[in-house]
Amino acid sequence: MNNFEEIYYRSRIIHGDLFVCDEQLKSKRDLDGVWFLYLKSAFIALGNLSDAVGGFRVLYSENPELSILVKEIQGSLEFSKYIRNVFSGHINSSLLSKTYEWLPQIRKIPEIKSLSGTVALNIYVLETAINTYVSLDGEHGIFDSETDLMYLPDKERFLHWFSDLVGKSINICDMIGGITHTKVEGLGTSVEVLDAFMQAGSTEFRRIRKGRV
Repeated sequence: MNNFEEIYYRSRIIHGDLFVCDEQLKSKRDLDGVWFLYLKSAFIALGNLSDAVGGFRVLYSENPELSILVKEIQGSLEFSKYIRNVFSGHINSSLLSKTYEWLPQIRKIPEIKSLSGTVALNIYVLETAINTYVSLDGEHGIFDSETDLMYLPDKERFLHWFSDLVGKSINICDMIGGITHTKVEGLGTSVEVLDAFMQAGSTEFRRIRKGRV
C-alpha cells in the first residue's frame, strides 16, 4: 500500500463514521443515551482525523484549498482528540476524580436506577472534560467560559460548535477522497488478480502494536 492509498482508505473510514453520526445527531436534540452513543463515536472519528492530518501535507502543494480547510479546524480537531482520549475512547480515572470534585451531584447517581442516571453521569463527565481543556494559565482552549450542558445557552453553544466541526470534517474527507481515489491501484487483469489472491493466501498474522500515525 502506498502513502496515497493509506490516506484514501483512512479518510474513507472517517468520512463514513462521521456521516452516520451526523445523520443521527441531527435528528436528535435531547441528550439521551442514544445521543451520547453517537456523540462518542463522532469524537472518536474526529480524534482519528486529528491523528491523520499530519499525513495530508503531501497533498497541500497541489491542493492549497485543502490546507486552508484543515488549518481552519485544526484547533478544534486537537480538542476533539483530547475529548476522545479522556472521555469517548477511554474512561479516564483523573477525569472521573475531577468530576467527583467539581460536581458533587454525581454522588446522587446511585439513587437513580434508570438509564436517565447514566445519561446524567455522561453529561457531568463530558462537561468536566470540556472544562479541563485549559492552558497553563487557566484559559479555556475552545470556549470563552466554563460549559454547563444543563444551561441552555451553553448547550446550544456546544452543539453549534460540534455540528459545524463535523460538517467541515466531512467536507475535508470528501475532498481527500476526490484527490486520492485515482491513486488507488486496482486489482488489474485476471492474471494480476489471481497473483494477488495467491499472495494473500500466504499472509501471516501477528498482533499489531499500538503506534503513531
